[in-house]
Amino acid sequence: MSPEAAAAAVQEEVKNRIEQTKRQVDAKMMQGANELRNAALTVLANPSPSAPGSPPGVRSGNLRRNWNMYSSGGGGNGIFGIQSGMHYSGYLEHGTSKMAPRPYVEKIKETAMPEILALFSELGG
Repeated sequence: MSPEAAAAAVQEEVKNRIEQTKRQVDAKMMQGANELRNAALTVLANPSPSAPGSPPGVRSGNLRRNWNMYSSGGGGNGIFGIQSGMHYSGYLEHGTSKMAPRPYVEKIKETAMPEILALFSELGG
């Protein structure tokens, strides 16, 4: 094999590995969003009523059940997450003039992060 042919073969192999890794990342993004949703179900399982400063308690269960997963981008370079479908989710997170905050977003991220890191650490193999 000539040096030029060897260089071309190496370049082709690198290109194939990069494309394979990008496909793996794209597949893992929805799995990462699912881990966030699972964490939301866990964090928002507190009995009602909740103390100010702790995640909201379950009254109707609507906040707990209404999370939409998303991923966008692709090609190994994108974002994923979850978004609440309930209009009052921001009021619970940040509070109002008459209600203390019941923060839950950071707790969801803290709960999901170990699983998400483990998920993406499997890449490249």
